[in-house]
Amino acid sequence: MKKSLISVAVMSLMASPLVIKSVQAQSNVTIYGTVDAGMRVQNHAGKDQLGNSKDYQLSANSGGLSAPHLGFKGEENLGGGNKTFFKLETGFDMNTGDNNSSSDTSVHGKKSDNKSFFGRQAHLGISNQSLGQLTLGRQNTVGYDAIKDFDPTNNLNQKGLIHYLSGYRDLKNNHNRSDGTIKYQYQLNRVTFLASYQSGSQVGSVKHGSSTAVGLKYRDANWSVGGSFTEIDIAKSAGTAAKSSQSLGSTKIINIGGEYRFHRWTLKTGMSHSKLPAMQRGSISQSSHHASPERDQLASDVFVSAWGMQYQLSPRMDLGIAHYTKLHHDHKSRHLVDKDKSLVLTSVYKLSKQTDVYGFLDQHRNSNGVANGNRQRSQYGVTAGLRHKF
Repeated sequence: MKKSLISVAVMSLMASPLVIKSVQAQSNVTIYGTVDAGMRVQNHAGKDQLGNSKDYQLSANSGGLSAPHLGFKGEENLGGGNKTFFKLETGFDMNTGDNNSSSDTSVHGKKSDNKSFFGRQAHLGISNQSLGQLTLGRQNTVGYDAIKDFDPTNNLNQKGLIHYLSGYRDLKNNHNRSDGTIKYQYQLNRVTFLASYQSGSQVGSVKHGSSTAVGLKYRDANWSVGGSFTEIDIAKSAGTAAKSSQSLGSTKIINIGGEYRFHRWTLKTGMSHSKLPAMQRGSISQSSHHASPERDQLASDVFVSAWGMQYQLSPRMDLGIAHYTKLHHDHKSRHLVDKDKSLVLTSVYKLSKQTDVYGFLDQHRNSNGVANGNRQRSQYGVTAGLRHKF
């Protein structure tokens, strides 16, 4: 009996180094995320269930400062300066627990049209210290990566202002994430180069439904600048057969932004211009990555400009102000179809490195009305909440 116990113990000791070595060879996986919840009151909210116009609305608010999400990321060192890595990220609603993985649409604060579980991020990549990195899958667009650091609200989630500067692929969809994308990134000292290609998945055509983008970022001690150019071909199915696809034209997006840091101040500004082709609702191929517009879309331009500043009042408290203007022009008539202005005042107090309490006041003005069923041209809102990062 003793010999049996000793034999088992010896075998266990001999096996343990192998087990440890095997564990060390596995990928390093990190679980991360953000939870953000609060309360919001706003006027000119729309109509009630009986169709009566209502003014004020008090509601639980999910993701006022940051969109709630849960993610998994990991990497494996292959040696020789090479690594493989992945990221899977899903979003959710703090009030219901429902999946809300994407904020691609212009309807923010509500459930997204994207029902994919890992709709925020789902990509795999490989990197080399000398050659840069290559990623494949659903991921941020080049346009978003090039401009996100210069958002005047520090990427405030409420009202979707975070996505204004990314540009618009059509009147319904912002251009901040893309499916089935190959993206290359290379950093040389203070300069970062970005390029991407998204296939259109159209039989018989490489171009139809595809998109290409290039971007550049530069970061110095006190200032940074970045910009990008994107072209998206919009595919149309002319018949039932996938091979009979044709192009509706292309959307062209250019954006640029920058920031300047001095003492306790940070100044940020940016702009984007999206040139949109004419489309009819339902005319886009269902096999395309690009969703159809919510209404018939005239050939038009969407201009967005933004500026803002943040001030560090104390090591724990930051104050901010930001202003956005969005203009929608029709090509044919050259008339201003829509004009949207937003002003946001923010305050964030750090309880710890991972937990914040926040409050912000926002004002929105729109020539066509600020809410569904309510033609009022202005809206005010006040939000207070708690955010925790892990």
